[in-house]
Amino acid sequence: MEPASPVGLNSRRAVEIVAVLAVIAAIFIGGPRIYHNLPFFFITMVFLILSYGINLIYGMTGYLPFGYTVFYGLGAYGVYIGIRLGLGVLPSFLFSITITLALAIVMLPLFRLRSHYFAIATLAALMGVYDLIDSSVMAPWTGAGKGAALIGLYDPALTYGVTFVALVVFVLATAAIKYGRFGLALRAIKGNVTSAALDGVNVPLLRGLAWLISALMAAMAGAMYGWFVTFFYPDTVFSVALNVYVIAFTIFGGPGTLTGPLLGTLILNVIYQYVGVSAYSNYLPLVFGAILVALVLLIPNGVVNLINRKVRGLLP
Repeated sequence: MEPASPVGLNSRRAVEIVAVLAVIAAIFIGGPRIYHNLPFFFITMVFLILSYGINLIYGMTGYLPFGYTVFYGLGAYGVYIGIRLGLGVLPSFLFSITITLALAIVMLPLFRLRSHYFAIATLAALMGVYDLIDSSVMAPWTGAGKGAALIGLYDPALTYGVTFVALVVFVLATAAIKYGRFGLALRAIKGNVTSAALDGVNVPLLRGLAWLISALMAAMAGAMYGWFVTFFYPDTVFSVALNVYVIAFTIFGGPGTLTGPLLGTLILNVIYQYVGVSAYSNYLPLVFGAILVALVLLIPNGVVNLINRKVRGLLP
């Protein structure tokens, strides 16, 4: 039997990764052939990418960004701004990623804060960027309250395919980080920043890198969302409520795990979709707020870790 080393890829972990990818392929390639509702599967993929992004920065380092969707919103609006500037389609997407990563770099000093102070500071950043995008000063490039339109880029089949490939890449990246020395260092940071630094971990560098990768995931999700729906408003993509949903997905499934974001998103997305189209849709943020509080109090480590306590090592 292979030793259970904290780092490295062994046969068991390889099988786990393949199994996760097989489930994703079955749902998002086979699913639309059975249930003909492409937007449903697309939005689920977007939620999954955001959940894996939250999983990286919160699940592996312990920093919970309540303003995480600032990267999602900037990802969507970055493409629109690039088009308005005449950059062309592909350069506009690259522009979107670039300005999002630039914002993530600017926000790096927030890591001097811990716990709820960090969460509140990221939330303030979200509201600040939202106000800027929605302001009359930026209206010539963002459309402000009139919304942003990418009608000329409409191609749902292509957008769906690119989003699927991005999801697979981000799942593989999560696995590589989790089972590598990078992930081991991040878990040390989550345990105790001071102890990790004393053990030789370059905390600012590795924590910052995790933050940038996480921001990249959100930016990609936002860019794909804008491309798919082709019309959106600032309050749609710079949404505090969306942030709550994605955090709930991640915590429910199991932060810091490979299968947690997948399991949490697939299960809670059913509630999201059901309540969202019902007569009680206005109560959706309240429902997920209550779910989030219950999760923190009852199963803070998520369903995956709860299952693994019963059946040791069942889920990665």
